[in-house]
Amino acid sequence: MRMVVVGLEEDDALLAALAGTSRGVVIVAASAADIAERVDAADVVVLGPTCVTSDGVIACIQAIREASPSVPLLAIGPEDRAALAVALLKAGASDYATGGIDDVGASVRMLVDAAAPRETTGEPVPGLVGPSLAMAQVRKHVHVAAGADAPVLLEGETGTGKEVVARGIHTLGARAGRPFVPVNCAAIPEPLAESEFFGHARGAFTGAVQERPGALRHADGGTLFLDEIEDLSLALQAKLLRVVQDREVRPLGSNSTRRVDVRIVAASNRDLWQMVESGRFRSDLYYRLRVLTIRLPPLRERREDLPALIGHFVERFNERHRTRFTLPGSQALRPLLEHNWPGNVRELENTLEAVLTMARATGSDLTQALRLDPPGGRGFWADERTRLLRVLEANRWNRQRAAAALGISRVTLWRRMERHHIRDPLAPIAETA
Repeated sequence: MRMVVVGLEEDDALLAALAGTSRGVVIVAASAADIAERVDAADVVVLGPTCVTSDGVIACIQAIREASPSVPLLAIGPEDRAALAVALLKAGASDYATGGIDDVGASVRMLVDAAAPRETTGEPVPGLVGPSLAMAQVRKHVHVAAGADAPVLLEGETGTGKEVVARGIHTLGARAGRPFVPVNCAAIPEPLAESEFFGHARGAFTGAVQERPGALRHADGGTLFLDEIEDLSLALQAKLLRVVQDREVRPLGSNSTRRVDVRIVAASNRDLWQMVESGRFRSDLYYRLRVLTIRLPPLRERREDLPALIGHFVERFNERHRTRFTLPGSQALRPLLEHNWPGNVRELENTLEAVLTMARATGSDLTQALRLDPPGGRGFWADERTRLLRVLEANRWNRQRAAAALGISRVTLWRRMERHHIRDPLAPIAETA
């Protein structure tokens, strides 16, 4: 790997850390003046603190981007410089690191992994299922994050498996034997939030009859997973920032602080950067939390993982309930494979549990259960395209019988099939109504 470095001296400890990020690293020193000529064959570019804090850093980044628009570019700067980080990222930096030597090394490895050719499914991570390249990248990033001890920010839509990833980072890391404490920030009432996080002393408020440690002290030595962190109030964000910086907790109603050793993994299903720009999320906390960032792709972007996920959930249901359901062929599974899954993996899991529970209650197999409507007809079954596919499958693609089952005419069925781009797999030649 060829790494072009600007703004680091030979005796700088960061340079030694960068050299140890992977085998065969070749470090090429460059100056801000000639950087554009050196990046053609670079696998990654690193701007050290001397370069980052210079007046010409923006011009330097722009020159790099003109010469090589896609090369991973890491800027290493001083702490507590959120405005500088914003300017560098807007200019074209891929990431901004303020952590220690281990954190900088982890950031470099993640950038290189993201840009490298992806040929394998990656090392396994408990609960992360699927052969797609997108999931291979997620698994790689989980292992990189597990090898560091820096804060991690997980980004992705609701239901993409952020807690599974957080648990994977914890389980595969050095803190595996210590507590993993998940907290859903959206579910904590605002008046109780400070006590929930920092604990409270006895008598701190009416009803506080005894001391309460709070989530941060419960997670001492381990990992605190903050899900939906975008819902924290600005006041609580400021207090959390102090914990991240000083590793100290002051319980509500107490005059003393307690030391804590906690790794924070935060997750958001919204664009935190947009919230920073609109003033709804603190920029300094944002940069403290996103030392390492992992994006979880929605299920619609990795549809090739659906068969493996379906098999995984069926197997898990069988183990839990001592049943012996087997996967039918792809034709019977087509409604599941064709559905858009706006709720992502969580929706798929809940849907399969409902289908399998129905099959268990009625004594039917999975193929038969997929043709049945649950009470209320909500969720997966409410999607028109999915319902059409299920009814067509149940009637062996006989449009007359399928239309009768749906209570519509054959022409209406044909028009709806056209609207949803449904084609009869048994009739390769196009038909008319």
